Parts: sequence; C-alpha cells; structure tokens
Amino acid sequence: MWRELESAREINSRVDRLLRVADAYGRFPTPVEDIIRAAELTEADDYVLDESLIKKAPAYLRTLLRSAKQKIQGLVDRRARVVHVSPAIENEGKKRFVRMHETVHHILPHQQDLLYADDHETLLRTTNRLFEREANQGAAELLFQRKHFARDAADLEISTATVSLLANRYGSSFHAAFHRYAESHPGVVAAIVLERTPRSSSPPTWRREEFMSTNKWNERFGQPTWPTMMRSDKYPFLAALDFCGVDQTEIRNLAGDVDAVKVDILQTPYRNFILLWFPQRRLRRPLQVRIA
Repeated sequence: MWRELESAREINSRVDRLLRVADAYGRFPTPVEDIIRAAELTEADDYVLDESLIKKAPAYLRTLLRSAKQKIQGLVDRRARVVHVSPAIENEGKKRFVRMHETVHHILPHQQDLLYADDHETLLRTTNRLFEREANQGAAELLFQRKHFARDAADLEISTATVSLLANRYGSSFHAAFHRYAESHPGVVAAIVLERTPRSSSPPTWRREEFMSTNKWNERFGQPTWPTMMRSDKYPFLAALDFCGVDQTEIRNLAGDVDAVKVDILQTPYRNFILLWFPQRRLRRPLQVRIA
C-alpha cells in the first residue's frame, strides 16, 4: 500500500508531474500512450522475445529464451528508452497496467538498472521486492489518476457494479480497480479476493489470495486478519458465493457491538471478488450503478 513505502512522497511527486506533462488528468480512459510519450519512452513494435527473433538465436539459447518468453510480461530498456509488453497478455486493462509499471521503473532515478524485466510475480501487489512495489504503486497512481478515482467512487453507490464501471472508465482490469477501490474509498469498505473453486466442500472452503480495507474500516472493525483458508461456517458471508439472496452479514466492531454489513460479490472464470461495507448515513444519496 502507498502509505507503507518510504519513497511515497517521491513517487507521488514524479507521478503528478508526469500526469500533468501528459495532460492526462480528467481524460478517460487514462491516456497511457501520452503518459509513455511524456516520459520520453517509446513502445516496441516487435516484442523483444518474439518467436521470429528467438529462431535467429544460437541453438543453445533458444530453449532458455522460450522459457523466459512464457514468464516475462513486460520490460523496459532504459538505455534505448523502449517499453516492451508481451503479446500473450490478452486482458487490455492488464496490458495497460504493465505499460505503466515499466514506465515507473524508468522515471524513478534511484532505480538505476538499465533493464527491468517483470513476470507475474513481480507484478503482484503482494511482492516483497521494493523496486517492484514502487513500480506497482506508481502504475496504479498513474492509471487511476491519483485521487480522481476515489472522488468518482465516492459519488456512486458501493457495489461491484460500480467497480466495473470505474474499471471501464479508467481503462484498467476489474482486479486492479477492485484493489484500488477497497483501499482508497472514503467509506467503511473491505474486500477479499478468493480462488474461483473451493478447495473442499464440507464445509465449503476457499483459498484467499489477498484482502484490502479502507482506513475507516480499520477504525471500526480493526485491521482484517482473514486467514489463507476461509471456511463458510466461520465466515457466513461466503454463502453469497453460492446463494444470490445473501447480501448481508454480521460483524462485531471494536466497540463490541454487532454491525449489519452489506455483502456484494462478483465471480469471474478465475477468481471470486467479495465486497463488504458498513452503510453510513449520507447527506446526498449516491448514484446507483447497474450492469446490463
């Protein structure tokens, strides 16, 4: 998360400057091409690990290069000022995030290596590698135009439909928008990402991949400590994954009282996304969002 990085102020400053130079604030979807150009980078027409180029390599290198091709999703050559993105990435939102990730590697002066290559692990928000965490955070700040995403979210009802709408608006994957939403929303919000298929059925148990929460959630319920393996008998809101009528659960707050917390889910072929929030009175009713 942003507040965990000692370099947050520098990242914030450089991202803001780049967004201004690219005239990206308030333009949707976020103009990734203009941001890359403002960073004085270009994008390669041919992927550096394209099969046609691998075939030209010496025989003893071909196996190694083909193995790397399957793993590397993006890289930036700082000497040539070129960004490469793997054509194997099919999700356009993810591809845009990778392009921003590589751009941040380039604009941070303390990241001195001339070449950064990123695979699935380094692009995860849970990575422990500092430079990759910085690049991930900077990429999110660029793609979601810093505070603009949270301001838009505050005007809309809390729901996975809203997250989907914002993902389309900013040009991100749903997963990236979901993560951003559950960390930056001004309300009492938490979110959980689970594997798509339960590991066991008696009781239904899912493996948790990650969770996020807002400051207000932490103030009311404490920092979440959901385990890696989550059972439906211990976490009743997981029933929403199997029964569409489950839209509320009870969670004890730090004061010892039990709060009625709203539940909303979205299931993709790869993951389950669970959104939890405590409804608060508002002076103005938020706009409702529905997915056709």
